[in-house]
Amino acid sequence: MLARYNQSMVRLSLALALAFAVQAAEQSLSLRVEGWHSKGDVYKTESAVQKVKGVIRVSSDLEAKTLTVVFDDASANAAAIQKAISGAGYVSHR
Repeated sequence: MLARYNQSMVRLSLALALAFAVQAAEQSLSLRVEGWHSKGDVYKTESAVQKVKGVIRVSSDLEAKTLTVVFDDASANAAAIQKAISGAGYVSHR
């Protein structure tokens, strides 16, 4: 009886883990950033955003003053990313 219970618990655990993994997805966020004048500004912003847990990739375009962030929506969100940009000294808009 105990072995059957343990087998059922293992199956349930695997099903829950799979369901959670399916819910987490990569999201992309594109933002316009005010206050960028040099590559140093871009680097400072990218570095701050990279520190947000769940951020996978950051790319930017200084000329267009845009930042694109790919992140795991189970760990990060737009508000956390914009807070990091603000903490670096810049203002961002969707």
